This record gives sequence, structure tokens and C-alpha cells, in this order.
Amino acid sequence: MVAPRTALRRLRERLPLVRQLAPAWFDEGRFIIQRPAFERLTAGAPLRGRVLNAGCGEGLYARFLEGFQEVNEIVNMDLCQPAVAARRQDPRHRDVRGSLTELPFETGAFDCCLCSEVLEHIPDDGRAASELARCIKDGGLLLVSVPTPPAPRDENHVREGYTFDELEKLLKTSGFEIVSRSYCMHGLSRFLYSAWQAQNAIFGQNLFPRAALRGLAKLDRAMPLGPPWDLVVLARRQIRQEADAA
Repeated sequence: MVAPRTALRRLRERLPLVRQLAPAWFDEGRFIIQRPAFERLTAGAPLRGRVLNAGCGEGLYARFLEGFQEVNEIVNMDLCQPAVAARRQDPRHRDVRGSLTELPFETGAFDCCLCSEVLEHIPDDGRAASELARCIKDGGLLLVSVPTPPAPRDENHVREGYTFDELEKLLKTSGFEIVSRSYCMHGLSRFLYSAWQAQNAIFGQNLFPRAALRGLAKLDRAMPLGPPWDLVVLARRQIRQEADAA
């Protein structure tokens, strides 16, 4: 017998209208808005080789990473054992459990890294940035996104976010140089986030329809009104000095 949840998931996949009315999580809208910023920054410096998806969560950015033809391995890492590789058909995925302040990898193990919406959760962000620098090869790329003030309150964050100057200082201190930056998620994103949180509080569960969430996210991407609350930076690992390498 097919489990009720499995049957419902299959029904949603077969009927597009049902799928569009099904509840959706806010991160789906975040990805719609962020992806063009990621693509702009990596257009002239594409990710390649072995890539670390640091703080991968449920694998929100898996599809983005799969789009790089010269990436030969995607290592998805989070505090809890990820299950990204099991859900994706792309054989390049591998899942690893680990902490960003103590990465379970050798020095220079990666050519590139994506670290999206993670640093604001970590009390010792300096240690996290240093660990990323240790594990990325000389000349390797780090793509980072963080909230930037004024940002909506999130009880899971240990800090509101970073200004560009703050993030640049953090990364430079650890051995990175900024290549480019971009901003995204503006006024309609704030409205969408507030509305999504409100319906969860009122109903005690997520009932926000996917069509509404995706529509508002696309509008925000097309009409960036008001101050941004997401900063995206592409940085390059500087050449290690002999003393550092030793």
C-alpha cells in the first residue's frame, strides 16, 4: 500500500495546478531571487573542480551548483548528516557531516566553495572564515551570501548580518580578496517573509501556496524597491605565504 504522503506527493507532481497550490517554504522564494545574483558574480569566474557546499541544509543550491560543467564533485556539508546526494540524480554529489568552525577536510581540499546564509548563524565567524580559507586552494573561489542590515529579525541568527565593509574585513583577515559583490532581496522580499511568518503563526503550520510565493519572489527580482537585505560576495583565496603553507 502506498503511504498517504507518498501518494499526495505523486499527485502534486502529476497535476501542475495542485503543485502550485501546495504549501511552499520561504527558501524556495529566496533561491528564485538569489540565483541571478549568484550567476552574475560567477559569469566571468565560473566554479570548477571540487566544490564544498558549506552549510548545505536541505540542498537549496544543489541545482545551481549542478549547472557548472567543470565541477567534478559537490561535497554537501552540514552539522546534521545531509541527504542531498540521496535526493539528487546528479552523481557528483557527496554528503558529509561537519562543522564550519572545524572542517573535516585536508588543507587545500577544494577548488571552490559556496557558503550561503550560514555565517550569521556562527558565533565565532572568524574561525569559520579561517577554516574556509584553509580548505580552499590558492586562487580558489568562495561565493558567500549573508543578510545585510537592516535585515528582518531571525531568532536563529547570532547577528543581524554584515555590511559590505564588515564582511570584507572578515574575509580579508582570513586570506581572501574580494572579486565582486551584488545585492538582492528588497521590499517585496520583506513583505513575503513577513506574510509567510504570519500565516505560520496564525495557522500553526505552513499553508502559503507555492504560486503566491513564487510570484512575489519573481516580482521582487524584477522590481528591487527599497533597501536590500541580502549581500552576495565572490572572493578569491590569496596565495599563501611560505610561512602560512608550512
